[in-house]
Amino acid sequence: MNKIQLKLLVGILLTIGLSVFCYKVFVLGFPLVPSEKTSAWNVEAHVAFDGENSPVKVVLQTLNRVSGFAVTDEFFIGAGYGRQRVSQRVTDKKLTNDAYDQNSVVIWSKRNADGKQDLIYSAVLRPESGDKLPKWSPPQQIPELRDPQFTDAETVAADALLSKIGKESADMESFVPLLMQTLKHPESDSNAAYLLRDATGSRGVVNVAVRLLHLSGIAAQSVHGITLGTSSDARISHWLELYQDDSWHMFDVAKGVFSTPVNFVPWWRGDAPLAQLTGGSNLQVSLSVVPDAIDAMKNVVDRISATHPTFFDYSLFSLPVQAQATYRVILLIPIGAILLVFLRNVIGFSTFGTFMPVLIALSFRETQLLWGLSLFSIVIILGLGVRLYLEHLKLLLVPRLACVLISVVLLMAGISIVCFKLGIPRGVSVSLFPMVILSMTIERISVMWDELGAGKAIQQAVGSMAVAVLAYLVMTNSYIEHLFFVFPELFLVLLGLTVLMGRYTGYRLLDLIRFRTFIRG
Repeated sequence: MNKIQLKLLVGILLTIGLSVFCYKVFVLGFPLVPSEKTSAWNVEAHVAFDGENSPVKVVLQTLNRVSGFAVTDEFFIGAGYGRQRVSQRVTDKKLTNDAYDQNSVVIWSKRNADGKQDLIYSAVLRPESGDKLPKWSPPQQIPELRDPQFTDAETVAADALLSKIGKESADMESFVPLLMQTLKHPESDSNAAYLLRDATGSRGVVNVAVRLLHLSGIAAQSVHGITLGTSSDARISHWLELYQDDSWHMFDVAKGVFSTPVNFVPWWRGDAPLAQLTGGSNLQVSLSVVPDAIDAMKNVVDRISATHPTFFDYSLFSLPVQAQATYRVILLIPIGAILLVFLRNVIGFSTFGTFMPVLIALSFRETQLLWGLSLFSIVIILGLGVRLYLEHLKLLLVPRLACVLISVVLLMAGISIVCFKLGIPRGVSVSLFPMVILSMTIERISVMWDELGAGKAIQQAVGSMAVAVLAYLVMTNSYIEHLFFVFPELFLVLLGLTVLMGRYTGYRLLDLIRFRTFIRG
């Protein structure tokens, strides 16, 4: 009867777990593997300034037509402000009013603004070609040479500067870097210093360079944008788009070389600033670009929340983001425990404690494997020395364990201090080890050393560390983490298999190998 109940229980667990798993994969469309690359970026511009108890107007460049990206989920936040979205032609006031391309701006306005003011623009950038970042593509419109509208004095200085650089260069590939180098260091040339007398920052240098390039016969325009990456802080980088010999060329102003932008998103073109303020002071604009790490699941989750609200409300995805991150770690502990069951009951590994290797493996996630093994071994060896000394004092069990625990805490604190002073930051992470588990492990090794000898104690200690290493490798696998977080019903399958291992693994693999070796010997 017990066998029938066991088989029935295992069958129910496997059926429920696999049925829910197949339903979520084939019907709801949950992915089986985690997304290796982010597929969306949350872009935010925070505008801050001081109001002066007067009417105020703020003009901010916004993301508009970004080649290869879709700009979605745009939000304009400003308490008490009126808002107007305007598409502007890129007009360089120093050239002409003809357009190169089209920018998009938002205009915030308020009748009376006083004190600290905050405005926020946010949007989501999504690549149109899946997870791959699109490469830079040249503008559709070919710019024409325009009158830079220099004054007479500026024209004389510009001609002298261009003549000097022209003699020192052979073609456009050498002319443009020399020009930009001179403009970025105008103290070495009085003509460049005069042309840059009213320019501020990198954008001002780029605008003067565009006018000089047009005067020299090279059609060019400035483009300002951000670089998508893993860092949350973003800065505007400036590039030059040059058109000559029926082809486009991109020049990196910061590095001073011709190159192709990588992960670069144009924000706006032309000589306009990122933000303009009228009626206030102390204008500051901070940018942030945050990759959406769970965007591969976002479409599925959003669809499930709309079409199957009950199913979504009782899933892990309904929890707050911080709680989800916590459960991504918690759900790894049963996986390590099941691996421990397999290694002990099926393979035949000997370990100290039931779940000690799993908890140590969990600590290795923070310390990293090699540092974790080294620190763990040091604490165990030093703790054994303390334990052997306490043996001579003939203490009772509970006081002895308390003394070992206190010694372990002091050893961990001492190791952290020494490592910190030696400039080894990883050594501080020894505090992540479970102190009680370490104390019990030291006690068990000592007792086994006395009862069965040093060889047996060392063998079991090595087995415990081997299981901890294997558990660490499994618990740090991103595919396993994704699989069991998205499909927690698979734990029912593992539960059924664990029940079977607990009932039908009377002979362990290593024991059989040892027995056969003994018979042959």
